[in-house]
Amino acid sequence: MPAQFVVNLPEMNISWRQKLTTHRKDALIGVVIFAATLSTFLVSRVHQLADSKYSMVLSQSLLEHGSFALDHYALPRLPPNARGDYVLDGDIYQLEWVGDHLYYYLPPGSSVLSTPYVALMNIFGISAVNQDGTYNIENDLKLQVSLAALLMAMLASIFYFTSRLVLPRGWSVVVALGAAWGTQVWSTASRALWSDTWGIFLLGVVVWMLLAEAVGKHRLRPIALASLLAWMYFVRPTYAIPILAITVYLLIRNRRLLIWYAVTGIIWFAGFIAYSWHSFGQLLPNYYLASRLTFGSFWEALAGNLISPARGLLVYVPVIFFIAYLLVRYRKEIVFPRLALLALIVIALHWIATSGFPHWYGGHSYGPRLMTGVVPWLVLLGILGLQAMLTEPEKRATVKPRKLWRMQSVLGGALLLISMIINALGATEHATSLWNIRPVDVDQQPARIWDWRHPQFLAKWQS
Repeated sequence: MPAQFVVNLPEMNISWRQKLTTHRKDALIGVVIFAATLSTFLVSRVHQLADSKYSMVLSQSLLEHGSFALDHYALPRLPPNARGDYVLDGDIYQLEWVGDHLYYYLPPGSSVLSTPYVALMNIFGISAVNQDGTYNIENDLKLQVSLAALLMAMLASIFYFTSRLVLPRGWSVVVALGAAWGTQVWSTASRALWSDTWGIFLLGVVVWMLLAEAVGKHRLRPIALASLLAWMYFVRPTYAIPILAITVYLLIRNRRLLIWYAVTGIIWFAGFIAYSWHSFGQLLPNYYLASRLTFGSFWEALAGNLISPARGLLVYVPVIFFIAYLLVRYRKEIVFPRLALLALIVIALHWIATSGFPHWYGGHSYGPRLMTGVVPWLVLLGILGLQAMLTEPEKRATVKPRKLWRMQSVLGGALLLISMIINALGATEHATSLWNIRPVDVDQQPARIWDWRHPQFLAKWQS
């Protein structure tokens, strides 16, 4: 039997009844993971209504008027305020003027995908728009918080089923809960409907599809894959990076899928261009323009996105050090090196692109918010690293020294626990949110991003 199947697929030689029992157990565990993470996300006190403010108004507009323009509602009509590529509605950066029409400035994908949920909640009398057309910020927040929690709880279950493609049940639970509670999934993506909330949910499905195809469990369906990738782009333009990387991956691994994959992608993109031309009179909305990448503070941002005490990915998700250790220590045992390489390339390119934004630290947020889009790739690398660690004894036909095994387990467990604590603080302690404005607004004094004397995650214990 191939080495990659030793860890997780002994059921290949068991009866269909036993297989059914196995699938039922996995389904039950998936439901438990969903319930556990959902309850955690819902009771966490910190909410982050920033970029996504008014996004549910757009969903409501699509439901009631079939329009991306927000002209039907009594939103604040403030004097136009030109800022770079777009014209703000006064100081409301989430809204932009296009001629005489008012639009939601940020990507529309999340609002479109959220429309069915908004329609359901309307039945219970919850709408981001009052009967007189004015904005209801409380209901906007309720809609976002509940939907974000649902999506991220489902993503935790997706991580479990992705892990089960190659890992035993216990390790898969650790991966799923670790990813849900030890990353930006908890401290950012579940706190409101950030664009990355829908983005990493869709990407989590894509990662499952790629690993399932590599293992041989499921055929890769090019139309579904291209559609998921297209909507990732509609949700946030930085997802163009995994789209490009996955396209090259398919070109190398499975060219026969490229025709339907390309045709589907072209159709979706043509529709997006038509939407932009109809609404804005240009090929792409302002938020999607490449001119937003200036690379003016590139080297500072490159370092800050990794090691800043307020925005560093390695600081807020230190379990990454353990993942890196596994990939290096067991590099010869990695069963799917092309997938690992794909993940590493996407993470590196995302890191570089994010560092090109003038506002690379993400404004009023917690930790490495703008690096949230790499979380599913980190999960994939963790899965492949753990599989390699568990596979090594089978390949070498030796017993792993107990001391090394214990040291690895303690190291990994400690780093994962620290990651969970740090992200729990961002989701539950209001002091971490107030850090953005106290003692001075971080947008007015970005140097605070580098202040190790007052790191954001320790804000609760600092005056």
